[in-house]
Amino acid sequence: MTIFLKITDFLTLYVLISLWVGDFFSMRMQGRSSKYVARLLQRDATPLKMAIENPVKMGPETLAFITKKLNSINRWFWLANKNGAMLVVLALQEWLVFTAKQNWGLVTIELLMLFICGIILAADLRVNHVRIELEKKLKPYEDRLWFEYHLKKG
Repeated sequence: MTIFLKITDFLTLYVLISLWVGDFFSMRMQGRSSKYVARLLQRDATPLKMAIENPVKMGPETLAFITKKLNSINRWFWLANKNGAMLVVLALQEWLVFTAKQNWGLVTIELLMLFICGIILAADLRVNHVRIELEKKLKPYEDRLWFEYHLKKG
């Protein structure tokens, strides 16, 4: 059983590390094409929602694309924002691996903990990819969106 636990622990940690590396590099890609649109897309993209309240001169396809991507950010942001909880779960899981007496129930709990951390990392990666897509699509409208946001904010 300890061999099974070590193998599954290694494989799931490998998957988590690869998700984290992908998320790290996707965070570094934000702001490359448009610094201003990237600032509008921070957190749950509330500034962008404010900027497009009254339709800016965009085509209906672009507005539909923006709406779809904003819904995707809203759907995944609450889960992607749980990085502190994920670190606590990972620390607890590793503590259990080192100190608790191993049985199949504990193995199941540990694998479930790693699976939850994987879901959190995958949600964060998804939100970052959506932000990058929106940033590239909204590059031609960055000045207008930035102006609309500051006009409606103040």
